[in-house]
Amino acid sequence: MLKSRTCLVALSMVLVAVAPTLALAGSFGAEVFGSFNSYSMQDVNDAIDQLNTAGSNFDKVSNGISGGLGVRTWANSNWMFSASWEPLFLETKSDATSEKWNLDANAFTVNGTYFFPSKKPTSKYGIGAGVGYYSLGGEFSDPSGTTKVEGSGPGFQFSGVGEWTMSPGFAVTGSAGYRVASIEVDQSNPKSNADYSGFTGRLGLAFYLPQSSK
Repeated sequence: MLKSRTCLVALSMVLVAVAPTLALAGSFGAEVFGSFNSYSMQDVNDAIDQLNTAGSNFDKVSNGISGGLGVRTWANSNWMFSASWEPLFLETKSDATSEKWNLDANAFTVNGTYFFPSKKPTSKYGIGAGVGYYSLGGEFSDPSGTTKVEGSGPGFQFSGVGEWTMSPGFAVTGSAGYRVASIEVDQSNPKSNADYSGFTGRLGLAFYLPQSSK
C-alpha cells in the first residue's frame, strides 16, 4: 500500500511539472479510465501447479480489472501524446492451506497515437504505441510468514484507439491492444518472471481545458 501511494505521489508531481509544457503543444487534458487486462504469468502459474499438487487449491492468475489516470495533449488534429498510471491488481489464494499470492504492480506508460483523417470531427480512430515502466510490489504469504515479491523493468504496448466527442471539452475514449511486460522477480531462485504481457482494453473519459477544447 505504501509503495502504491509513493508511486501515485510521484506521478502527481510529474504531471504538475509537465502540464504547462504539454499545454503549449496543443489541446491539453486529463483522462480517467477503467481497464480489463489478461496476463501470461507462465512462471507463476507453473509454481501454482506445483503447490496445488502438494495440496493447495490456488486458482491460476490470468486476468484482472483495473483503472488509472492519465494526461494527454494534441500536437495537431492527427497526433496525440499521452502518459498514464495504471495499478495492476492480481491476487490468488488457497483456502486449503491459507496461502496467498499477491502480484500487484504499477504501470507507468507513455504513448504516441496517430489518428486517421475523419469526415466526422466528433469521431476519431487511430493506432498507437509506446513504452512503459513496471514496478512489482507483491508478496507470497503462508502461515509461516510473508515473502516479498518485488521487481521492476520496461515494457511496451500497441493498440487501436478511438475518441468520441460528447460536448466541447468532454469525450469518451476507448482502446484495445497488447502489452509486453515480463518483469524478473528480485532474488528469486531459480530465476522467475512476473509476466504482465497480454490483451489490454480500456474505456475512459477525457476532459480538456476550456480554452483548448476541440
